[in-house]
Amino acid sequence: MKLRFALLGILIALFVAPAFADSTQFDNKGIVSASGGSSGISVVSFLNQISLNGQVVASGDLGTIGFNTGSFTGSLLGGGQFGAGTFDITLNGPGTVLFATNFAGAWTKISDDMYKLVGTSTVVNGLALNGSTTQFFELESEDGHLSFDDLHGKTTVSLAAVPEPGTLTLLGTGLLGLGSMVRRKFATQ
Repeated sequence: MKLRFALLGILIALFVAPAFADSTQFDNKGIVSASGGSSGISVVSFLNQISLNGQVVASGDLGTIGFNTGSFTGSLLGGGQFGAGTFDITLNGPGTVLFATNFAGAWTKISDDMYKLVGTSTVVNGLALNGSTTQFFELESEDGHLSFDDLHGKTTVSLAAVPEPGTLTLLGTGLLGLGSMVRRKFATQ
């Protein structure tokens, strides 16, 4: 009986072990264009570095990172929540390489004119990816016009773990346990 439990434990460990995905980091700095209003903000920034698992693979003028907060609740100069926004990474030459329409998150005021935006996306270009970005920027209202300045941030993208093997293993062990209980019941009668 102990051997069966040990074997079952080994099988569960093999099927439930998490998959470790590589991550790619995109760094951006500066503003190509920016606008904002009561419905949120739209920003395009220069992409200046790409890293794979912490190792820089490219740097310089590589393209752009753009995001739009979509539906927004809160105060533009006080912070708030956003959802149904868009996020894209465009490389010089190949064009748009990542595009998401489920960009959501929050931005918070961290000092006088400094803000921090944190957004995530889970499906990009139809692929299950974990994507998150943290952007810091200055936002001021001067004479009724919004002014953006000093934008910089990091975006990390990695493959999302697919839970099916773990779910199937859990279902299988549950069915085995249920079958064992039924077998014992019939054996005692």
